Amino acid sequence: MHRWLLLVLTCGCLAHAHGQGDSLLRVWQDDSEPDSARLKAVQILAWKMVFEQPDSGMALARGQLRLAQRARSQPAEYEAHTTLAVGSSMRSDYSAALEHLRRCLALAKAMRDPKREANAYRNMSNVYRSLGDLPMALTQLQRSLRIDTELGNKEGLAGTYNNMGTIQTELNNHHEALEQYRKSATLAEELDSDRGRAQAALNLGSAYLSLGEPDTAAMLFERGLGLYRRMGRKLEQGMAFNNLGRAYGMLGREREGFAALDSAERILSEMGSMKQLVRTYWNKGNLYLERLDGRAAISACRTGERLAAENGLLQQRVECLQCLHQAYHLMGDDKQAYRAQTEFMLVEDSLRRLNNGKEVTRMEVTRVFQERMLADSLANERRMHEQELQAQEQVAAQREQRNMVLFAGLGALLLAGGLWNRLRYTRRSRAAIQREQQRSEGLLLNILPKPIAEELKEKGEAEARTLDQVTVIFTDFKGFTSMAERLGPKELVKDIHECFSAFDRICERHGVEKIKTIGDAYMAAAGLPTPSTTHALDAVSAALEMRDFIVQGMEQRKAKGLPYFEIRIGVHTGPVVAGIVGLRKFQYDIWGDTVNIASRMESSGEPGRVNISEATHSLLVVSSQLSGPKAQSSPSLSTDNQQLTTEFTFTPRGMVKAKGKGEMEMWFVELAPG
Repeated sequence: MHRWLLLVLTCGCLAHAHGQGDSLLRVWQDDSEPDSARLKAVQILAWKMVFEQPDSGMALARGQLRLAQRARSQPAEYEAHTTLAVGSSMRSDYSAALEHLRRCLALAKAMRDPKREANAYRNMSNVYRSLGDLPMALTQLQRSLRIDTELGNKEGLAGTYNNMGTIQTELNNHHEALEQYRKSATLAEELDSDRGRAQAALNLGSAYLSLGEPDTAAMLFERGLGLYRRMGRKLEQGMAFNNLGRAYGMLGREREGFAALDSAERILSEMGSMKQLVRTYWNKGNLYLERLDGRAAISACRTGERLAAENGLLQQRVECLQCLHQAYHLMGDDKQAYRAQTEFMLVEDSLRRLNNGKEVTRMEVTRVFQERMLADSLANERRMHEQELQAQEQVAAQREQRNMVLFAGLGALLLAGGLWNRLRYTRRSRAAIQREQQRSEGLLLNILPKPIAEELKEKGEAEARTLDQVTVIFTDFKGFTSMAERLGPKELVKDIHECFSAFDRICERHGVEKIKTIGDAYMAAAGLPTPSTTHALDAVSAALEMRDFIVQGMEQRKAKGLPYFEIRIGVHTGPVVAGIVGLRKFQYDIWGDTVNIASRMESSGEPGRVNISEATHSLLVVSSQLSGPKAQSSPSLSTDNQQLTTEFTFTPRGMVKAKGKGEMEMWFVELAPG
């Protein structure tokens, strides 16, 4: 399931007023009051009101904006545009929200206020995420995270970690999402922020719900609901009720689940928050499906689908259409079920094109400001050396000029010696800088693919990308644990090092990119960072060579009576997100369901075999058929339950159960004889 969060657009430097509404309204309406007092009063009123009555809050914010422009108060303009962005988002008018936030960004830059600039980027990421445009959402988070880290802005970092967690959830990386939410919760405690605590409770609850722990999730949702009630935040209460409905449903507490969703529907209808309201109808539909009440499920999900279509909410519409398909199938109405399924596929394609078909697809999954920091540190170090040299040269020149005036003859001699020494020092210093730069670049190329390293050096940052076709290799050793018990630590590490070093060389020969090692597992991928048309062929060729290397070593160890291990290898092809992560020792990594399926190919395989998915098998067969006259004149043959192609032989395994994925078609692959 996906995580759904409030669009929390923090309005800088605000204190929420309690019991002061009337006096603040009087100050705002009194033209004799100073502009500064009126702006402060309306700022607090508008921000508080926009969460309870969005239209009224936005009306106040428009008045605030007009007065701020007349008074030429850029901070007040910034706050007014932020409030208007909140209201627009709550009304699902995302284009207007983005326009207000672009104005916020321009004002923050004009004021040279990095804290407000980071806040604007963070808020823009929430709007793009609501639109389903994850690449742009993550690009904004990269920018806000870099600025807030440099400032040490804990409040901003808490918000960014929350948003990072949401993106990880939508990528189905629930454990990573949980880690991000915990960071945000820790910062909320350090800041003693009830609003931060409440948001963290909802976020953590959603992560635990996705991880199959509804008891913990329900407790966290109840805690968040209590905090939001105390703060009088209606929209967040509606979201908490929505999440509680899901948790109670998973716990079998259906009556409480429907009661919570009824409360969510009432609050969100009053607020006009279409995205969350659609979520409520979808949750109701799922609860009705669990009760096998197809008619009620159709009614709930049809209402949700209609609202999603009217408001351009593609992701929510996809989910409601899937619910309708299941409900019609439950009712035995195959015709309507087919229509819902067809429309589901069309809308899902539209959503996929939105996320993957951008001219520039920038994905940043977590803490990806480090590459900029690295580049900046190199540049700063170089700049400091050059400035030091320039300063020393200026001092030397001034001293030498003075000495020339005072001691013409002797000064000339000293000047010559000084210049020679200075020249030697300058050359040595510049050579040292160049060596250090080459060393840094060498280290960079050792941990990053060359195109990524070049982009990092050129732009100061490396953008993550979505790649539609990549072939992923997963390897794991069988017998590693028993071998570890029989060998000493040094011997074990030595053996693993030899194997992985050989794998590195094999990958380099076949144009495959090593991704990482995890214990005794090795992960690599072909077709990135530069897309390739031969990625499946390259990956499988490398996998078979890895297998052969281990088999050869196993035979040698057997002959000597030494302990040995075997290897399982899995290969799968599909889309991934690729980018750089980490604060220290950062690395190039990939994410997505393709990685999970490749891992399942490995765990579902057999020792000494390379197990591939149907997606990889199809590509290899097509590649073989297009490889030339030989392939065209020699179509696939069938012999002894094997299918023979020009390059490889495939042994079909049929449908094999893969953990967490159900049954999947798999094949063992070998090099064709001859």
